Amino acid sequence: MYAILAVTLHLLSGPDVWVVTDAGTFKDKAACEAEVAKSVPAKLKEDEQKAYEAGALQYVCLRVIEK
Repeated sequence: MYAILAVTLHLLSGPDVWVVTDAGTFKDKAACEAEVAKSVPAKLKEDEQKAYEAGALQYVCLRVIEK
């Protein structure tokens, strides 16, 4: 199972990471990455879009540990 995480990195305070819970979870990484490609750019606010385009905001698919 995979989930989408949003990641930013701040020089003084370090990383900021959160799960994109609205997207749910995905059976495999390919399905997760397809959702990121399809949905992320369309749903961002203007400031988030600028950060995403500049590489300061990334969305990654990470495997969920099921223990």
